[in-house]
Amino acid sequence: NPVAWVFSKVKTSPEPSVDRLVNRLVELEKEVQPKDKNPENEFQEWAWSADVLGFLNSARRNLDWRASKTDRTLMGFLLVSLHAKIGDGISNQMQKARAMGPLYAVRWWKRRNLRPPELNPIHYIENRIYWRYRHGILNQLRKAEILYGDSSRILAGYHRRKFDLLFTSPPYFSVTDYRQDSWIRLWLLNEGPPLPDWKKDTHISRRESYAQMMETVFTSVKKVLKENSVIWVRTDAREFTKKTTESILRSLWPYRLIYQRFDSPGKDTQTAHFGNSHNRSCEVDFLIPGHKTLPYSLSNWKQM
Repeated sequence: NPVAWVFSKVKTSPEPSVDRLVNRLVELEKEVQPKDKNPENEFQEWAWSADVLGFLNSARRNLDWRASKTDRTLMGFLLVSLHAKIGDGISNQMQKARAMGPLYAVRWWKRRNLRPPELNPIHYIENRIYWRYRHGILNQLRKAEILYGDSSRILAGYHRRKFDLLFTSPPYFSVTDYRQDSWIRLWLLNEGPPLPDWKKDTHISRRESYAQMMETVFTSVKKVLKENSVIWVRTDAREFTKKTTESILRSLWPYRLIYQRFDSPGKDTQTAHFGNSHNRSCEVDFLIPGHKTLPYSLSNWKQM
């Protein structure tokens, strides 16, 4: 998902110069064309003011977020602010984490006669830049290597080093589609249409294809791990996802001990929004330690 890649790259290797970011912001404003302010659909008409929409379309057309660190960092600021509660972003009232369905959102705004805020996007983003950089940046994180692409394909051809730790939370079966959840941000990146295609099927909504996807990715991961690497996987505690993950871990690391523990988050989770209302633990961690015995601090884990 390019949204996740942009966020990860900007967090670990941001543009160090505030001046370059602000100057690029001004350049984007100069590139706004009259047609950029015309909404393509009713959702855009109600989601952003004309000035904000015009600036977003200029950013879509001009920011080279793949190749330019400056453009990528600026795009990160835009992605964070793209949709949120009024006052916490540049849009009409929306959730910040997940993109809402356009028809539902428009109905909700119309019923409340809630128009998008009239604001200057340049001033808003400029203020966010100064606020974020007020204490500087963490230079040591620039050594992080963030890879973009299909994990099974990229890891299968990765030969530069072997790793000590796998720490991951793969998709939960039939819970969510990460592209649908970020369809508005994908539109801003020119990686998705102006409205989502809800009919598009995905490999995480069919049991056989989900299991095959999981096995393919973990098989690729094993090739880049050291023999005694630590493996930590958080996944869904529902039966099918849990059993599928456990089976794959056992088949790939048959001679290593596997531990597990259940967890109940203190607030609503993504699975709860999609119908998993069980009172018991809704997520599970699998741990394959680097040594046969666990440290005392992890004694609450149970061997499987």
